[in-house]
Amino acid sequence: MKMNLSDLLKKDLVEKFESDKEQIGNEMDSANKNLASAKNMLGIQEWEWSHTAAYNAMLHVGRALMFSKGYRPKGRDYHVAVVDFVEAVFSAKIPKEVRDSFDRGRKRRHEFMYDKVDVITPEQARNLVEKAEMLINKTKELLKS
Repeated sequence: MKMNLSDLLKKDLVEKFESDKEQIGNEMDSANKNLASAKNMLGIQEWEWSHTAAYNAMLHVGRALMFSKGYRPKGRDYHVAVVDFVEAVFSAKIPKEVRDSFDRGRKRRHEFMYDKVDVITPEQARNLVEKAEMLINKTKELLKS
């Protein structure tokens, strides 16, 4: 079920937050570092770690987007809150394929970290790295406007 910002607030997944440009910049710096790591991991065929680093890049970008709107994730469903916030608030500005990849990446990362090994294919890793780069570039545009 697609949620809107009011739903996220009612479910206590996000809260109002006063951030500053430095915090947003730090998140973007972390996203860029994670993307570089993801690309390096692709080069040595570490698919799970490449995928995880690409997802982490997306998570940092999601936090930057949240901060830019005056919100932050709250509670134990932190990763879900970030993904759902990006979907709820930025669906008109970020391509659906990128938003969907962010959510799938979250689920696959969880599976890899907590349930199974060898669950990420080379194609999945490459795809998420590509989508993470798209999300970073789109976010840079959005933060300028």
